[in-house]
Amino acid sequence: MATNWFGSAHESVTNAIANAPSLQAVAENLGIKDFHQWASAKAFDLHSAVHEQAVELVKTKVKGEFGNEVIDMLDALSECMRKISEELKLKEAKFGITLALPLVSMQHNMLERPDVEGLLTDRALLDEAAYWVDFAAGAYGKEDIKGYDKASVNVAIGEKSGVEVTVAYLPAKGVQMPGHFVAVDRNNREVVLGIRGTTTLSDALTDAVGEATQVPGCPGLLAHKAMLASAQAVLEKTRPALEQALRDHSGFSLVITGHSLGAGTVTPLKARPRMRCFAYAPPPVIGPLEHRSLRGLVIHSFINRADVVPRASLANVFHLGLEAMAVDGLDLDFQHRFNLMRRDASPENEEENKAKKRIVEAVKECQEARHAKPHESFPPLFVAGQVYWIEWLGQEGSVQDAKNDTAERAPRIHLSSARAFQALLMRGGTNALKDHLCGGYKEGLEGYKNHLKASGGCNCTIA
Repeated sequence: MATNWFGSAHESVTNAIANAPSLQAVAENLGIKDFHQWASAKAFDLHSAVHEQAVELVKTKVKGEFGNEVIDMLDALSECMRKISEELKLKEAKFGITLALPLVSMQHNMLERPDVEGLLTDRALLDEAAYWVDFAAGAYGKEDIKGYDKASVNVAIGEKSGVEVTVAYLPAKGVQMPGHFVAVDRNNREVVLGIRGTTTLSDALTDAVGEATQVPGCPGLLAHKAMLASAQAVLEKTRPALEQALRDHSGFSLVITGHSLGAGTVTPLKARPRMRCFAYAPPPVIGPLEHRSLRGLVIHSFINRADVVPRASLANVFHLGLEAMAVDGLDLDFQHRFNLMRRDASPENEEENKAKKRIVEAVKECQEARHAKPHESFPPLFVAGQVYWIEWLGQEGSVQDAKNDTAERAPRIHLSSARAFQALLMRGGTNALKDHLCGGYKEGLEGYKNHLKASGGCNCTIA
């Protein structure tokens, strides 16, 4: 019955909002006679028809402001929070998570950029990162080549000279056994293990948010449980091919690369070659950062601007949920909430200004409480290794998108740290989604390479 109503609510709201100049006009189109009573409501029964109607109304507005992709992200985050609904006390919500998250984003979009430690000036490292991102993309294969996985990977990599794909496995889907390949790069004297991520951002978000578990043989080291199982599965399947390739090519080292969830796997091998990992859009998979088992690992992790996946962990989702519940609990009616859900959330009057201020303060208080005392039930996990943040100049905060973005896309890559990404931010509008695409990482790396080449490697004039 609920499903039938949900479809009905979607259809009725879509029809009602079309060509409606105001919220009141939308209400009239929906057949709501007492607009004041409806718009001034300070809570909805979470299982009522009016709540489903309100959710659909919010989704329709958000879609109009930001596009369909943001709705997918809201749905994925809501699903993640249902995993810890008891801890968040979601049953006590007045309006529900979906109606609170767009308001939380107002405070997130006011935050400064992540802490950085200076610009990346190692041109050799940058050349490598820009080279291996093609192999990370190659793990997805070429969509129009079916049934020939090695050929599919080879074409997706770019049919590079001196590269032979020896093993490839590209299933339709699967997290605990992700698609992967083994290749030999004779020109660079490397054996390569490429690991694929999930094919949709919604899957990446929901799969990235999982519980932590102890790593066998490493007391005190925690890892993302599903990612650990994925690493073990890939290791079991590829170990013979990797060790054979390393025996056949004496002196070659090992490179592990991947995008999204595929970037979370670093696998120890019996041959113990010199091993490096290039991870693009990696989720938080390991902790604590100070654990001795992580010393000596060479991992380069790249995060593109507002990409949401490197910030998606169970701990971060929990704290985002606390922020949403704090906003949900404010003494604000539906009309004030709805009116502020827009791309430009600049208050139009004093009442809106007061409402926005209360929302911003509520979210900030939650953030300060987290810094004071982390939640014991959700230990933090981190992106592994040295972290690099790709910034795009020419946009507000270098993060937030714009409806008509005509600014020159000018990437800069900064050294940063995993701790700078210990918050799941509803920030950047559609950039939170677009920035996750592997092509965006390739564009950022190549663009910054060209910048360094043109400037002779000097960044002294860049703010």
